[in-house]
Amino acid sequence: MAQNTISSCPFPANLNPLSPNGFKFSIERLPSLTYFCQEVTLPQMYLGDIMQANPLTNIALPGDQITYDLLSVDFLIDSSMQNYIAIHNWMVGLGFPQDNIQYDNLINTNTQSALGTGAKAYSDSTLQILDAMGAAVATVQFIDMVPQALEALTFTSTSTDVQYLVGRASFKYTFYKFI
Repeated sequence: MAQNTISSCPFPANLNPLSPNGFKFSIERLPSLTYFCQEVTLPQMYLGDIMQANPLTNIALPGDQITYDLLSVDFLIDSSMQNYIAIHNWMVGLGFPQDNIQYDNLINTNTQSALGTGAKAYSDSTLQILDAMGAAVATVQFIDMVPQALEALTFTSTSTDVQYLVGRASFKYTFYKFI
């Protein structure tokens, strides 16, 4: 007679996998981007190590600093280019290629920061990860974001099918946390 054995591996309470197309992304400074967001990559993070010297081989110990990759966002560009231009203007304000007034204009357009004038150049963002029913299962908050790159757009008159333009922006931030 065969005996029923119970596996030593416990079953998880939730057996449902997470779908990659359930999310909502918003940047406080760029509200026009939320509706058109197509793809967001939750960035990789690294914990450095410290090498402890040893006569035979060095021993890796856990480090004390975390490094975050860039936050990458793909978005459909609206027909009046408002969301693309908003990122462009934010970057121009930070880099002020023509004169210092461009930075002053950037700071004066965002009056929400209580951390002082320099902090007004930053913005926080939120990524809500949704389940199959549209309910938030996790919320990730990115703190003190600034745009790092805005990729080129290619306009072409040789295509017979309409392929809407998708912009890609990369952002640096101080850290992200689950809230």
